[in-house]
Amino acid sequence: MVLTAYVDESMRRRRGEAACVYTLVAVLVADDQLDDVREALRRLRYGKTQIIHWHAESDRRLPVIAGAIAELPIDGVVTVLMHRPEISAERARRLCLSVLLAELRRLAVDRVLFESRQAQDVNDLRVIRSWRRYGREGAQVRVDFLRKSEEPALWLADCVAGAFMWWLNGTCDRWSAIADSCRVVEVEEP
Repeated sequence: MVLTAYVDESMRRRRGEAACVYTLVAVLVADDQLDDVREALRRLRYGKTQIIHWHAESDRRLPVIAGAIAELPIDGVVTVLMHRPEISAERARRLCLSVLLAELRRLAVDRVLFESRQAQDVNDLRVIRSWRRYGREGAQVRVDFLRKSEEPALWLADCVAGAFMWWLNGTCDRWSAIADSCRVVEVEEP
């Protein structure tokens, strides 16, 4: 079985708060299930929207989306770092990415597909190249970057990250519908 991880992030950084939060989420889909997952996600789109984006969805659609995700044949890994405001978002991402790569290796993931952050993709590649240079486990996995509009499975990672972060913030609890499919890994602040 070929297993691909689809990765997206969410973060909270508010002026005056003593703690910030960064989460990097991988949703694992077996390649032989991918067409069915994509089709289920496309059916969840509303109106003329081309993608599903957690933050753009209405409150009444969130439980529908979370419930549908809970029915999909997926597993998730949620890395979360609670950190001081002095740590940049890119540093927080690097810390989460290192932990996530180790987890994905343990789960025998064959490919990692990131939502492209355009010019910032090079930052992720630096972390991966560093892992490869030092022969760390998980470093040889195939890595690609795509825009969310090019791959519906990336919508999953966005929704899982959004549901987790909203639950963590106390905004709403749609996370409970998805939580059984995901493993949360806390990342230590250096």
